[in-house]
Amino acid sequence: MSAYAFGLAAALSLIGSGADFGIGALHVAPASMRGPFEGLEHARRPQRVESFWNGLPRPAERAATSSGILALRTPRDRRVRITGGRFVMGSTPQEMQDALRLCAKEPFGLACQRGSEHAWDVALAIRAEGHAHEVMLDDFELDVTEVTVEKYMRCVAAAACSPPSFVPGDPRYDVASYPVTHVTWQDASNYCAWTGGRLPTEAEWELAARGFANRTFPWGNVYNPRLSNHGSYADDPTDGRDGFFGLAPVGSFPDGATPTGLLDMAGNAAEWVADWYERDEQQFGYPRGAQTNPKGPPFGSLGHVIRGGSFRDGAHWLRTAARRASSFAEREVGFRCAASL
Repeated sequence: MSAYAFGLAAALSLIGSGADFGIGALHVAPASMRGPFEGLEHARRPQRVESFWNGLPRPAERAATSSGILALRTPRDRRVRITGGRFVMGSTPQEMQDALRLCAKEPFGLACQRGSEHAWDVALAIRAEGHAHEVMLDDFELDVTEVTVEKYMRCVAAAACSPPSFVPGDPRYDVASYPVTHVTWQDASNYCAWTGGRLPTEAEWELAARGFANRTFPWGNVYNPRLSNHGSYADDPTDGRDGFFGLAPVGSFPDGATPTGLLDMAGNAAEWVADWYERDEQQFGYPRGAQTNPKGPPFGSLGHVIRGGSFRDGAHWLRTAARRASSFAEREVGFRCAASL
């Protein structure tokens, strides 16, 4: 009898004997464990499919050549598939008011209230989340985490990316497991292209963060300061209540993940997206009409869009609809990559 036939017969005999194949232990009498099933008396089935990968060696990141030279391979970040469809992008007037009320709870909360000399600045930034409009997107993939310093430095070593602008060895930023920061929009775009991907569009990023359930935050509608590496709208924007005064290793807040498993979509490093940032004469950031796979305006005088908030931002900037812009590399701005299907 072939090994395959023997294994099949053994499996059928176990099923016929009423063996329990649930999530718990395999309840099989030791005497029946012979052939390919021998030694599995106390085996347990993994809870999730990903568990099958536990214990296996990591994929090689270098490939030896016949000349003895080691060739760097582009790192393949783990991505999840985001199902496309229709959703409402941007904020309604009520959601903008809710954002201002959230800002008012910060140490500098008076600056968010009507009558303050700074209230207009905050309100203007939040106004750029309008108009709320319907968007239709195709399926796409998005990195589970922000790109780390370690992975970005491989691109630098391959001469495909420019070095980040932080001082090498700076313990605040130059840590292998931290999200890479101090990179320009072009640096981020170059890295994603080097890995076979691209920066996500602003619409893709927002759908991935808020989902079809229209979540205010990646994890839900209620702010929780323990679910992200956030900051504070205060004299000192760092906030150690979450366990980190600066950047944190990517994925440090698994309880703040989206339902699809995306990590750090709020806080840690803010993130570059593909679109230019621009506002119309009324200071709104979006058109009123429905759009399909939008790419943003052809140019923006204020730079490119940044999403997600950072370790220096208060709760109102960690919302899934919050957006700002920059033209420069910043200490709190990193990125993650996307891919079309």
